[in-house]
Amino acid sequence: MLAGILLSLMAALGFGLSAVFIKAAMSSVSVKTATVVSLISSTVVTMIFALIFHSKEILALSPMAFLWFILAGLITFLGGRLLNFQAINLVGASKASAVVSATPLFAAILAVTFLNETVNLMLGIGTMMIVTGIALVVMQE
Repeated sequence: MLAGILLSLMAALGFGLSAVFIKAAMSSVSVKTATVVSLISSTVVTMIFALIFHSKEILALSPMAFLWFILAGLITFLGGRLLNFQAINLVGASKASAVVSATPLFAAILAVTFLNETVNLMLGIGTMMIVTGIALVVMQE
């Protein structure tokens, strides 16, 4: 459990650093250029590690699983990154990151809708906390 929490904190730190680096880099390039450079670098690094450590698992994927992973990659890598970079450009790294942290809210709604997962008290409370936090950040103007 502690390892999972530490890894989550490291991921959060990485995402936070990424938003700051993106804002700094976009002072000299467009959002689209920043997205392309980020996508290329991420793809190269990811493919190298994936092929080194998980080539057997990748080759064993069913065509349907492969399709789902491709769709998820297109949505998050291309769509999510482009929109996130545009948001960082418009409102800054801290506000954009706070709103992007609504990911669990959307994941919960979609999981209930498409995967028939159930809503319990803790999920409901967490969802309300996310909505409240986003509202406070957005209303900060």
